[in-house]
Amino acid sequence: MGGVGSLVGVGRQAPAPPLVEAADTGPFFHNNAIETIEGAVAFYNGQAFNNSPSGKFLASTDPNGVGIRLDATQVVAVAAFLRVINALENIRQSIELLTQSEALGFFEGERAKPLLMRAANEARDATAVLAGAGLHPQAVALLDESGKLTERAESSLFSRRGLTREAIKVQEQARAQMIEERK
Repeated sequence: MGGVGSLVGVGRQAPAPPLVEAADTGPFFHNNAIETIEGAVAFYNGQAFNNSPSGKFLASTDPNGVGIRLDATQVVAVAAFLRVINALENIRQSIELLTQSEALGFFEGERAKPLLMRAANEARDATAVLAGAGLHPQAVALLDESGKLTERAESSLFSRRGLTREAIKVQEQARAQMIEERK
């Protein structure tokens, strides 16, 4: 058929997502060749990248002439870090949406529903990102619980705000499970 509509985006790539959202944006690269964040981190550690112009440039800026060299445990650790910061951002966004919903009055339930739906989606994203690598199982269980509370709040006429407050508390517990405070 052709036409102007079919030309939109030709020659353009979509902007890369922020790093904090990287873990749940796969598959990766322009051709979707890599499915997981672990695979994407491993790619930058491999010969294909290190022999590329970008890899060679990176190596040229290192006093030892070394590009990216990570052992297998470091690849997993970098990917885990990316997964955790992604999940923490999902939790932050979900709590923000839940708080907005909770602030709405009793007669504003219809305005609260889309906020609650988005909050539940953010919690599900956090759950999937963590569970995808077996990270923080207690936090995953709490996020599942929070998602269920949020869905109940969405369909509740009288308990929406109380269920929303409880979902916020549970997400805060999940976040605390993931963050190790150093004193």
